[in-house]
Amino acid sequence: MKIIIICMALLTITQNQPQDTMKEVHKNNMIVRWKMEKESIYFEMEAPTNGWVAIGFNETTSLAGTYLLMGRIRNGKAEVVEHYTERPGNYKPIADLGIPNQVISISGDEKGNLTKLKFSIPISKSSKYHKQLSKETKWTLLLAYSVDDDFQHHSIMRTSMEIIL
Repeated sequence: MKIIIICMALLTITQNQPQDTMKEVHKNNMIVRWKMEKESIYFEMEAPTNGWVAIGFNETTSLAGTYLLMGRIRNGKAEVVEHYTERPGNYKPIADLGIPNQVISISGDEKGNLTKLKFSIPISKSSKYHKQLSKETKWTLLLAYSVDDDFQHHSIMRTSMEIIL
């Protein structure tokens, strides 16, 4: 009887703890995963390339106004840079607009023809160039990648989809 009571108590404790699950989307051979934790959102993205990989967030399907996170592995080091898209073909690093980069905990690697990146950003919007990426909000997610590490190099794949964070 004691064993049954202990097992039931452990089951109740386990059920009441928050689940540590990542949401995931796949499209055009690219994978994006995310998880909300406290005041941050953690991302993982991977694509079949040795060039840059990007995700972006916008309220509409338009490229104008997109908050864009572009990452790459350069000289063996992972890098993710925030960009703001004025209009298609015109995107700038947010740091060039006088706003500090918010991306932290950057890691990643390239193996064969696969680039994987992990990073986190604050959920809260800190400038007009950022987005308030709250839990359960709807976004158009841009997914893109290139064959080149140069962020100005065109993408070989770009698509979008609606998601709920």
